[in-house]
Amino acid sequence: MRLNPTKAWMRPPRQASTRAVQRSLFTHVGLICNDTAVQPLLPQVVFVGSNLLSHAAWATIQSELPDNIYVKRMPSGWNNTHEHCVIIRLLSLVLQPLRGRYQPVLIFDAVPLHLADAVMAELKAEGFWYLVIPARLTWLLQPLDTHTFAKFKRHLRINHQDAASAPPEGNVTLRMLRLVIGAIRGVLQSWRWDRAFASNGLAGDQDMVSSFIKNQLEYQRLPPYPPARPTAETLRSCWPRSRVVNEDAVWGPLPGLALAAAPGMLGPPPAVALAPGPPGSAGPPALPDELAPPAVAGAAAGSGSAGASASASEAAPPVHVSAPTLAPSAPRTRRRQKSSQG
Repeated sequence: MRLNPTKAWMRPPRQASTRAVQRSLFTHVGLICNDTAVQPLLPQVVFVGSNLLSHAAWATIQSELPDNIYVKRMPSGWNNTHEHCVIIRLLSLVLQPLRGRYQPVLIFDAVPLHLADAVMAELKAEGFWYLVIPARLTWLLQPLDTHTFAKFKRHLRINHQDAASAPPEGNVTLRMLRLVIGAIRGVLQSWRWDRAFASNGLAGDQDMVSSFIKNQLEYQRLPPYPPARPTAETLRSCWPRSRVVNEDAVWGPLPGLALAAAPGMLGPPPAVALAPGPPGSAGPPALPDELAPPAVAGAAAGSGSAGASASASEAAPPVHVSAPTLAPSAPRTRRRQKSSQG
């Protein structure tokens, strides 16, 4: 291959890797919220295929993890219904110390994994309210897609180029995991996301919705919406066309009150001062068995643990948490088109 010498400096640095590695991936289940005090405590979960990460490399990354980041070796690097239920239980543990003050509202897109009956049952069991971003509108309304991922992937791309130009490491996946951990700390936990939720209409005040969304919906002023349980027909408009709404799974009694009678539900939350947990619970909550690491011969097996976070009382405002899934490639990052709002 011949290069124009005047253009050679424009080529990004590259690193050697096999085709199997290039086609592999791992999944980062990322969460953001509209409160800066809660954001650094939200769990960030990474699933890695066992063929990409040896026990020795896994033990190495465990020793480097911040308290709110979890890495799990799995047969594949994809999230699934069972693991998603575990993440919901983990999030519930994180939010437990503030359950007397805040009602968590989990916001997610309408992929089949998020709408599975087992996931809906887990949300009800843990006392979460949820908001489904309608199918085919993630690009417009999901805060992570509109405001976060462009910054996240730009951080990965820049730092990956620096890492690729450095002396090679023995495990490419280990390098990428460190880059993702750096992006979590440098982007997800370093930016304020309250404006992203507000401009996307997720803070309870439709006057704060961005002009971009209003133009896309062809509204000068958005109409009011009733603070009542949506009808089955409304839910069907949010679900994917090929998926049936299981009304028994998605509806159930809300924790302690009816949705229409929840005072302050539509109001934005105030700044959160983290409350201490009950006596004797100063440390982080116990990790669910499903995310607890196995013993590793010859290495200290450890895992990051989540800290305290925000939650709900009968008259409490919601803390909104946005939780889609990001699956970057293991050896390299891919260029993403410019975000519509971010």
